Amino acid sequence: MEYIPTIGLEIHCELKTGSKMFCSCPNNPEELKPNKNVCPVCLGHPGTLPVANEDAIRKVRLVGLALGSKVLTSSKFDRKNYFYPDLPKGYQISQYDLPLCLGGVLEIGSGDSKKTVGITRVHMEEDTGKLSHPDGADYSLVDFNRGGVPLMELVTEPDIENAAQARDFVKELQMILRYLEVSDADMEKGEMRVEVNISLSPKDNGGKKALGTKVEIKNLNSLKAVEGSVAYEIVRQGEILEQGGKVAQETRGWHDVKQITFSQREKEEAFDYRYFPEPDIPPMTISEEEIGKLKGLICELPAQKRLRFAEQYGLTAPAIAEIFIVNRAMADYFEKAISEAEEWINVAEADRENTEGQKFLVAQMCANYLASDVRGILAGAEFCSGNFKVTPENFAEFIKLIYKKEISSKIAKAVLAKMAQTGADPSDIIEKEGLSQITDPGQINAAVDGVLEKNPKAAADYKAGKAAVFQFLVGQVLAATKGRANPDMVKKTLLDKLSK
Repeated sequence: MEYIPTIGLEIHCELKTGSKMFCSCPNNPEELKPNKNVCPVCLGHPGTLPVANEDAIRKVRLVGLALGSKVLTSSKFDRKNYFYPDLPKGYQISQYDLPLCLGGVLEIGSGDSKKTVGITRVHMEEDTGKLSHPDGADYSLVDFNRGGVPLMELVTEPDIENAAQARDFVKELQMILRYLEVSDADMEKGEMRVEVNISLSPKDNGGKKALGTKVEIKNLNSLKAVEGSVAYEIVRQGEILEQGGKVAQETRGWHDVKQITFSQREKEEAFDYRYFPEPDIPPMTISEEEIGKLKGLICELPAQKRLRFAEQYGLTAPAIAEIFIVNRAMADYFEKAISEAEEWINVAEADRENTEGQKFLVAQMCANYLASDVRGILAGAEFCSGNFKVTPENFAEFIKLIYKKEISSKIAKAVLAKMAQTGADPSDIIEKEGLSQITDPGQINAAVDGVLEKNPKAAADYKAGKAAVFQFLVGQVLAATKGRANPDMVKKTLLDKLSK
């Protein structure tokens, strides 16, 4: 029997603010000394009063607006009551029936795989402390540095259908959070954590939509873990149902090494958190005028940038375009270089009909060199002005030299490497290093004669009809001239000599 997965996500994200959610302690995820950034408020001492962080509230509303959510003009905080060692107050300040934002959608994928995922709510709460368990010890340690950090929670509708969609949703949301500069959303540092709710039901169920038993997978801290855990659970639950078994309602974890989910605890019933309004924090209100001002702060988001890069620069190949969507610094650099390049294209191509086509061609060349050669030079390091010394103006000139065929692709790689090392102008490097292209017919003629003299068999094979040998001979001439010979002139000269 075939089964249909029903998948929803709960995503927690620590916000990038100067202080914690309800006190003035620093919000510093880099702090290594345990229990340094704490005070009586975030430690839950009796008699202390929380004061809500206005910047954190603004950031959550901004995220909601970016996702098309409705920002409630009146919302409140609630106490979520439960006991756990990392929760000193015995309750968590969260939101229940009146969150900051309701509804919304996020579109993921492209083409035939495009999918719209509904969003139930986006709300605000405080993070808990962090437990550590020393090897061999019969105790646990609690670090409250993270306790009270502003935490945004986003809950999706159960619209996700497979592991790839789950990964794509988290990845797209992560980029939106970074574009809005509300969070670094670094999953490895625990700044963004994912919980998956997944169940399977028979595909053919008499036309009725019936949900299976829900399993929750907790604390997923990477895109790979999100995708892997969902894929594994679909197979695991499917096998249980095929064998006539019953899937247990439980909470499971993800084992990164074994690539399996494992049982943590059974969850037969929903826990009664006894929510009630937080008495120490007044309700929050916002006017429609203020909501309108917040909307005006929303920058160009990833989906909009994809569309613009395709229309403005012709970057429609997902593998190339996505590099610029993910890496905003590289995208900004690309646009500055293209702006410089367009100035000389407009002059050089003024008498041509297809100036727009030439601009697309130059943009493609610029994108390809950034996405392949420049990233190769950086060897995995982050692209930024600090580790790539080439100015956008010099990079545009470099692309211009290639476009006008003044340097070959082989010479271009050597020039770019030198530019990255020194930050020098490409024309200066070419002159200083003696890398200028050879276009003198006499020099090319001599180089071709030398190669044909050394490779008489290859020449004879070509004349006998083995056309593939021609590229070998071209390569030999370019090698003999250290890549400096004009390729088009080399090909023409070779053809003339081999046809005699």
